[in-house]
Amino acid sequence: MKNRIILLVILVFMGVISAQAQQQGQRRTAEERSKMIVDKLSDSLKLIPAQKTDIDLVYLEFYKAQDKLREGLAPGTRPEKADIEKIAEARDAKLKIILKEDQYTKLKAMEAAMRQRSQQRPPGQ
Repeated sequence: MKNRIILLVILVFMGVISAQAQQQGQRRTAEERSKMIVDKLSDSLKLIPAQKTDIDLVYLEFYKAQDKLREGLAPGTRPEKADIEKIAEARDAKLKIILKEDQYTKLKAMEAAMRQRSQQRPPGQ
């Protein structure tokens, strides 16, 4: 009886670990990522409601384009850097129209800081 209980506990534990590992691999939807970025930018750039709406649409389009680039790729591979830069440039051109000059400058500084932090992290984190 004691062995069965221990076996049952081990099986439940393994099931929980397996479920968590699968959940961590799931990517947020384009809508979730867009909303998340608008929420972050809203406070730091002091966006007005019209800007929030426009920026949400720009980032939604950007993230959907990114997802489209990733379609059909083997897991763990990345799209071509030139393709990503192309859609990022289109996003930036639209953001430059929506944001005031000081807001756009601050956004670019925030992106540079985030890029630097991500390069300092060990791979896989």
